[in-house]
Amino acid sequence: MSAPSASSLGIALVALITLLAAFAGTSAWRWWALRRGVMDVPGARSSHESPTPRGAGVGLLLGVFVGWALLGPALSWSWPEALSLLGIAALGLYDDLRSLSPRLKLSGQVLCALPVALAHPLWPEWLGAAPGVLLSLAWVVFLVNAWNFMDGINGIAAGAAAAVAVSLAAFELALGGPLNLVAVLLVAACLGFLPMNLPKARVFMGDCGSHALGMLLALLALGSPSTSGPWMLLALAAPFVIDVAGTLVLRALKGERLTEAHRRHLYQLITRSGYSHARVTGAYVAWMLVTGGVVVASEYKAGFGQTSALVMTALTAILWVAGVRHFGRRLGEWGA
Repeated sequence: MSAPSASSLGIALVALITLLAAFAGTSAWRWWALRRGVMDVPGARSSHESPTPRGAGVGLLLGVFVGWALLGPALSWSWPEALSLLGIAALGLYDDLRSLSPRLKLSGQVLCALPVALAHPLWPEWLGAAPGVLLSLAWVVFLVNAWNFMDGINGIAAGAAAAVAVSLAAFELALGGPLNLVAVLLVAACLGFLPMNLPKARVFMGDCGSHALGMLLALLALGSPSTSGPWMLLALAAPFVIDVAGTLVLRALKGERLTEAHRRHLYQLITRSGYSHARVTGAYVAWMLVTGGVVVASEYKAGFGQTSALVMTALTAILWVAGVRHFGRRLGEWGA
């Protein structure tokens, strides 16, 4: 085995510093939040039982920006992307501290995502400039909210984001492209945050963290040299995407107000059935890693990663329906 190159060692060192910065930032936020009373108090719809400091996504984001500062031009990040990331995280932090109405929150998300959508319209050569921007805008806002909605048990949002980032980076390498350094920073920052959130939650990342994770994943896919990057992200994140979209559809069919808090996502049904947060989080992370592994292997070995992505997404949808039916019936809620 050949010795790693200097650049590889440099990236590994930056990743370690990013991890440590995220852990230190998360720990510092916990200390501050405990003294200021910035706590998530459990309610009827909560999945936790004791007050817990929230908004600790600040620490995770700190790690990402420390890594960005160290990598400098190698990261190939534009200021519109950085401003969108900071804006969406700041919006989430304000909601963690003060609380926003759903309408104001959505409006702020659209405003923060606009610079990214303008810089990275989706398939403008086929759709045209304006439709490409609108599609990109809707796609980014959906991802931000998907990670927000799924951040309901210990470790699931950070663990899933790390799993998807690993698969996206591996897919680009399978295409013969360079390693995406944003993915490296994202994985390292998530690993720095997770010890404070799993198996026992000493902090919650809050909307600040979930917003930032959704935006970072959107930037990963939109910045991919492959035009299939956005579709790949939806496939690799299918357990989250389908859980969010499918639950919204089911709740709409039941006539529920979609802005009200609930515990109808599959991961919530499973935890309410008696499974621990750690086991459910581990299952979702494994689910995403298996999906990513199949897609990447298909691209690397046979060049049909997009086809396998569609197949794995369809299988995920089938598993989701089966899971919701099984655990819903077990809780006496399916069809209620």
